[in-house]
Amino acid sequence: MIPHLFIKNLNRLIKRQLFSVGCLGLLLCFPSFTFALEIEEVIWGFNNQSTQGKCIPLSLLLSNNTPEVFDELMQLNRQQYNGSKVGAPLFRAVYLAPFSSKWVQFYPYIIDQGQNNWSLNWGPRFIYSRKISSRSNASTMDENGGRDSSRIILTGMDALSRSGRHFKQFPEELFPPFVTAADSLDEVILDHVPKRWEAARRGAFMDWLYQGGVLHLLPDSSGDNLVFSDTMNELNAPFEHFRIGSGLVIRHQGDLKQIDKEKIKLEIEKVRATQLSSIDIPESLQKRKKKPNTNNQTNDDYRYGDTNAGFLQKLSDITRPEHNWELIYVMTILYIFMIYPGCYLYNKRQKGYRSSLLFLLISVALFSTIFWTIGKRGYGETTTMNSLIIAQPLQDGQYDLTGWVNSFVTDGAEYQFSLTGDGPIYSTAQETEKIKGGIINGVEGKFIADIPPFSDRRFMYRIKSKYKLQDFELIDQKIGTNSILEIIKIRVNSALPENTKRIQALYGRALYDLKQSQEAGSLFLVLGNQRTPLSAWNSKLDSDELYGRQFGYGEEEQDPSKIYDSLYERLVLKNLNIEKPSQLNQYQGDLSHLQLFIYCDLPDEFKLKTNVQGSQQGRVLFTNQLALLEKKDNSKND
Repeated sequence: MIPHLFIKNLNRLIKRQLFSVGCLGLLLCFPSFTFALEIEEVIWGFNNQSTQGKCIPLSLLLSNNTPEVFDELMQLNRQQYNGSKVGAPLFRAVYLAPFSSKWVQFYPYIIDQGQNNWSLNWGPRFIYSRKISSRSNASTMDENGGRDSSRIILTGMDALSRSGRHFKQFPEELFPPFVTAADSLDEVILDHVPKRWEAARRGAFMDWLYQGGVLHLLPDSSGDNLVFSDTMNELNAPFEHFRIGSGLVIRHQGDLKQIDKEKIKLEIEKVRATQLSSIDIPESLQKRKKKPNTNNQTNDDYRYGDTNAGFLQKLSDITRPEHNWELIYVMTILYIFMIYPGCYLYNKRQKGYRSSLLFLLISVALFSTIFWTIGKRGYGETTTMNSLIIAQPLQDGQYDLTGWVNSFVTDGAEYQFSLTGDGPIYSTAQETEKIKGGIINGVEGKFIADIPPFSDRRFMYRIKSKYKLQDFELIDQKIGTNSILEIIKIRVNSALPENTKRIQALYGRALYDLKQSQEAGSLFLVLGNQRTPLSAWNSKLDSDELYGRQFGYGEEEQDPSKIYDSLYERLVLKNLNIEKPSQLNQYQGDLSHLQLFIYCDLPDEFKLKTNVQGSQQGRVLFTNQLALLEKKDNSKND
């Protein structure tokens, strides 16, 4: 007995040792997969913070510490607290020479800045991974209850230890090559001309400035103004401050040591006051100051959900599978009856357990087939793609698009979605479901997803896309006290988008309906009959407006046009970066400009390229910012 037990234990020990030796052999044979990659540095966004509700650049300094080439397809996965992967993985091909390092960027969408757990995977079936987590520090808030400005100094890789400690430093080489990845950036401080920027980064920087960025220019080491070339030569304008599109450029005197956050804010306020003084508006409006925020959290705590995910939820309400719930309920009751007392009565009659088991198996198989057949089929639904888009103008007939899409299909398959344009970024904007598929952002970007029959897939995207030029010219205005528009006349020098549903102008804290008017063969936009205070839209920020039907079943079919119409106000607020009641209460607007909103049907130029065989419908909110007319110089009129 004792020798037998000894031999048995010895065999177990030998097997364990052989297993350990085998694992060690695998590690020695395949070092490139186990120890090849290390993450030396991580930069979240621009100021090393993850900005909620934005697609940000995630910059990773990867190092290959082996004598072998690392040439792998890598993926970035969102993780829950338990380590499970959710959403769609972001793919990127990475090449690293032996004993080299390289900066690599992904563009993840941030749902909750306090919960950012990701993993970088590679190798066979992506089994090798490195965890990436951000610090759970909330973004600082400004006096209006919104996110404080993201302000950085652009520096070269070899100058990161320079002075200017009041502001975050960001390597200029890591500035994204497309504007769609720069949503979380507000202000840039620049004291040199970036020498290492290729055409794509120069264009992305100018696009970021054109659509509303603030650029602070400091003199060079000799005290002279910086001299830019090529696509950045607009920055050479010989003024202390000037506008490029919706963006603002301010020149400062002195070096980085002489400016801080408060001086920058005061300078911006001074410049905007100077610009406002030249506008033909009442003096009382020019001296108006922003009201302090006395109730920063008014009704904010009652909000839930992400706005982008809410838009996607609302789009899914347009096309929903209409199951025959009455039949399903009847079959459920019948199935329960067949299990008990059906099986019991059958067994009592047959008096044989084999027949009872066969009866049970047949009942389960039969009703499983019935439920599967009833559940998978539709009742008149068709494959449809519903879209919402906010289109902001850039230069040369280009538009910066933010889009939300819900694709409902009747045939299950693997589908691909892409768009024509530069710098596409895709995201499912959710953290509850794992998506079978993947996302490739940037050049030749696309979204791939497996969609079961009679179900949908939701996603959002950002892209720079071309569209016919929209040219508007403000030719007359009259503004009364309390910033009320009394006269507004805008010449339309190009055709309006087809099937325009609504046209409004925002000035101060009020929206004005505009109507079309023909005069001498020209088309004008003039004031309509309705003026709506922005505060009247406070109820539109209620989360139930977007998520009200999320858990509903069997509701009556909703008219797509009514759903699209109901989303107009929320799209305008989204464009104004207003997502909370406190932000709406404190919003003042830029009194030197007015915002023009045009809501229309989805044009063919903005439709997705996909193998989904169905119709595409949707709405687009075009936005345009028009500078008000300046005061007339009466001294020239003798």
